[in-house]
Amino acid sequence: MNILKQKCQPGSRVAAPVLGPLLVVPAHPATATPSENADLRRTPIYKARAVLSPYDGITGKVSDALPIGTQAKFIAAAQAAAQNGTALNLLLTLRWSSLFCAGDALWMRCLPIPERIDALHERLRKWLDYRRVLPLYIWVREAAGPEHEHLHTALHLPERHRTDFIRYIAHLTEEPSGRHCRTKSEGEIARGELGSWHIACDTQPQRKGFCLAAYLGKGEPSQVLFRGKPRNNAKKPVRGQSFGGREPDGKYDAAQGTITGTLHRVKRFHIAKTLTALALVHKAIAPNP
Repeated sequence: MNILKQKCQPGSRVAAPVLGPLLVVPAHPATATPSENADLRRTPIYKARAVLSPYDGITGKVSDALPIGTQAKFIAAAQAAAQNGTALNLLLTLRWSSLFCAGDALWMRCLPIPERIDALHERLRKWLDYRRVLPLYIWVREAAGPEHEHLHTALHLPERHRTDFIRYIAHLTEEPSGRHCRTKSEGEIARGELGSWHIACDTQPQRKGFCLAAYLGKGEPSQVLFRGKPRNNAKKPVRGQSFGGREPDGKYDAAQGTITGTLHRVKRFHIAKTLTALALVHKAIAPNP
């Protein structure tokens, strides 16, 4: 009989109630020691804290080639610039490995490559705006050959500003232009003393930037897989003869290496917003076929 239900008689003693096993409340997982309540722990449901440092070792998005159709976009943008009377006529190349080989405290050295490219083109836009030149350009990152990763930028620049532009690039890179160059590449008009930067003009101006745009788009694959078999990329206008094109094999077909971007974007190429808007306008007013 339950002791609590027993009637108490005068002068009698009541025995203490017999309690069951004590209930132990487990410690909170955040304060529990590794040796207690290990079976009660659960995997955290919250995401890791955001790390703001660019040197945390987190890998960004990676790409092995330009997306299918990129070369056609470059050519369409170049044609829109030509229709506007501001054709792409200059090619700027920057090689990071030789630019930082001296170990100098260059302002671009401390920035990750995507931010470095953004900062560089922001200065170029301001330089062009000050001279009332439309900032029309396309840039592409490549990592092929012994030069490792380098940057190509095709832009529109009137010939009267070329000398000032060469001086400005030498100032940005802190590398003076080389005066004595035994060998010159196609269309070369200036280069850095160590070869870190290189400026060339369009060798076929009658095509009004078409060749520059096709050259920047060479990183697009000339072949794609269709049902497990290689197939010529018909969406790439300029490619080698072995891949159904008209150009000699090699120049427009070689892979351009692996590029690492940020956590959110690959940042392998970019078309200036001004040039994109110009291409949309000319496409809208173009006569229907």
